[in-house]
Amino acid sequence: MPERLERRQSLQTIAWFNDLNKRQLLNLTPPYQRRSVWNQQYREYFVETILLGYPAPAIFLHEDIRSDGTAHYNVVDGKQRLTAIFEFISGSYAIAEDSALERYQGQYFSALDDSIKKSFWTYQFLVEYLPTTDEATLNNVFDRINRNVAKLTKQELRHAKFDGRFARATEDMTELVESELPTNVPHIAAASKRQMKDVELVAQLLLLIENGPQAFSQEELDEAYSSRDEGWEAETSARARFTEMIAYLKSIFSHDQFTGFPAPVRRIRNQADFYSLFGAAFALQQSKQLPDATLASERLASFLETVSDEIKRAGSTNAVMYYDAARSASNDAKQRNTRIRIISEVLSGVTEA
Repeated sequence: MPERLERRQSLQTIAWFNDLNKRQLLNLTPPYQRRSVWNQQYREYFVETILLGYPAPAIFLHEDIRSDGTAHYNVVDGKQRLTAIFEFISGSYAIAEDSALERYQGQYFSALDDSIKKSFWTYQFLVEYLPTTDEATLNNVFDRINRNVAKLTKQELRHAKFDGRFARATEDMTELVESELPTNVPHIAAASKRQMKDVELVAQLLLLIENGPQAFSQEELDEAYSSRDEGWEAETSARARFTEMIAYLKSIFSHDQFTGFPAPVRRIRNQADFYSLFGAAFALQQSKQLPDATLASERLASFLETVSDEIKRAGSTNAVMYYDAARSASNDAKQRNTRIRIISEVLSGVTEA
């Protein structure tokens, strides 16, 4: 039977954490620290949370008292939040342009009123001090915390539970998508991004590269993460192929037909459509039939215009089939394979009989 964990708690301000960080008494990256996956939207949203005075989850520390009497603190959980805070203080980014705090939109920390700065410095976190850094115990602690928090998505639970090869790859490739493709491609609402739906989509794409188009239930995704946590033979190949596909899609989207994503081509940003395009491009690459990105962009734009126009769509069997396969049960394996087949034909220039 596991031993009872002896806990200690306190309230600490942002000023306290910032002082520790400046004096190099705060270690944000001990070996057992979970990897940060926050993008810029996450950081801005969290800073807004603080400025609004809304509550935030506890920060977990391990206190290390040295022989010289100094106390050093290892961040067990809370790196993302603290890093976002320190970067905001240092001027690395400003308050979001679309922030709910309209008066402060686009302002850097240094430009804020003194009263706002004081409120920021005095914002308090509940701090949990853990007496151990044993990996098995820590994993158990955070698994239980996340299972007991309401409304966490399955992907958020996977992020809390898994920190192995596949989990790291999905998070790395999610950052690649965000940095290389146009803003909002694929389209995932801000609230869904905070629930890591972008990471979940990338996981599905990596599994497509490894095993072809499939329909994964949430439980099957759990299993995919678990079976690839400690070892993943396909990792190097999957990372390389994913990177190549993103570069190719970036080239397609750089052409005039997709500038600003006007209505006729806008649907390609949808998750189901983006998955289809990615899968089609990958299939053509594997068969060495991948066309030049300029030609592919012209063909794709023309097809999307047909799909988006009810009258034009009625005259194209493939457009009707594609539209129907994307409209309902879009994540089913049959629907995914239908869409990928049709987009493959579009990109390669195959005409309907």
